[in-house]
Amino acid sequence: MCQLLGMNCAKPTDFSFSFRGFCQRGGKTDIHSHGFGIAIYEGPGLRCFLDTKPASESPIAQMVQQYPIRTYNMLAHVRYATTGAVNLQNVHPFSRELWGIQWSFAHNGQVPKYDDSTPQEEQPFLGKSSPSCVHYHPVGDTDSEAVFCAILNALKDEFDTLPTLPVLHRFLSRICNEIIQGDEESTIFNFLLGCGPYTLFAYSWPGRRPGSAVWNGLYYIIREAPFSTAQLVDTDYSIDFAKVTTESDRVAVITTKPLTNETGWTEFERGQLLMFDKGLPYKTPKCCESVEKAGRGLSSKCFERRRRSVSIGLQLHVINDDECKEEQH
Repeated sequence: MCQLLGMNCAKPTDFSFSFRGFCQRGGKTDIHSHGFGIAIYEGPGLRCFLDTKPASESPIAQMVQQYPIRTYNMLAHVRYATTGAVNLQNVHPFSRELWGIQWSFAHNGQVPKYDDSTPQEEQPFLGKSSPSCVHYHPVGDTDSEAVFCAILNALKDEFDTLPTLPVLHRFLSRICNEIIQGDEESTIFNFLLGCGPYTLFAYSWPGRRPGSAVWNGLYYIIREAPFSTAQLVDTDYSIDFAKVTTESDRVAVITTKPLTNETGWTEFERGQLLMFDKGLPYKTPKCCESVEKAGRGLSSKCFERRRRSVSIGLQLHVINDDECKEEQH
């Protein structure tokens, strides 16, 4: 199986500390030696670096570690190939444009409905999508890219304008249930989904492959003031965040297994979908309303920016920030 790393930040942040430890898992401290990739948002643009070499050996990974890129939103992946050959087209994260927004996706697990033994024309369509309305196709032969394209096809056919964040959270939750349904025991579905420069979704349907003792899930930690020292578990390197941060900094780190020896790592619940914005997790569509009302919803030059009521189904919900914060932690 593969491993995931995501970061979502309140301010543009250097991710090199977490990425340094994560790269060790690409062939040095773990077996994920079949390529690595990283997707880094910079405004509406997306920097993608991919390589078929192990992350622990790749000159590209070393360059990224030394390149002081700061971002609000990023995701990375180290691959252990279980579906699809070892080649560049099968390296995560995958990316596509939808509604003038760069979407990126990285996955850990196995999705039997979309594996390479199932012909593409027999793979299920999600939501309202159908064979006559297929806009996105996989380039490689992984179940991960196939399911990413299926999600994007469902999004495109469901909405004719940008969905609000609460509506998007509810829709993605429903789509995840469709993907899992009927294969609950054999499916392992952990993913990171970047939706432009600020928004990151993470979902976990954890599990272990038959005969394996390795548990594939997701964990996250929120780093905020007062900051402390963190020690990477995969290499002898530590940092005192109190010396390199300000009171307004906050970072959410999402990964397959905790990267550091800090307390505060939280495992995702089975079937949990979280949206991250400004380094905070939002568990429910209701909680996402405050982010939308703050003007941090999806944004695109393809659609005229206008005030939109935040609706879930046919109901308008009025919430307060305290209730959201209570649900987040």
